[in-house]
Amino acid sequence: MGKRIVRIPATSEALSGLKGIHLNLVLRNGVTYFGRFISEENQVITLEDGLQRERRYPLQQIEEIVYDINAAF
Repeated sequence: MGKRIVRIPATSEALSGLKGIHLNLVLRNGVTYFGRFISEENQVITLEDGLQRERRYPLQQIEEIVYDINAAF
């Protein structure tokens, strides 16, 4: 099954529908972090990293959010 890459801005309303999805956060300085999306509260995104630790990133530092979806074919 194929996949499609979706890129959204950090200010997108689609954030609420991403809970539990693995994604990449691309910061304005070019650094990328990968993890499972936990929540977005008070202008802070919380991810769970590979060691199951919660990491918090302020929205003003995030350039975009990138994640995969399964393609229809």
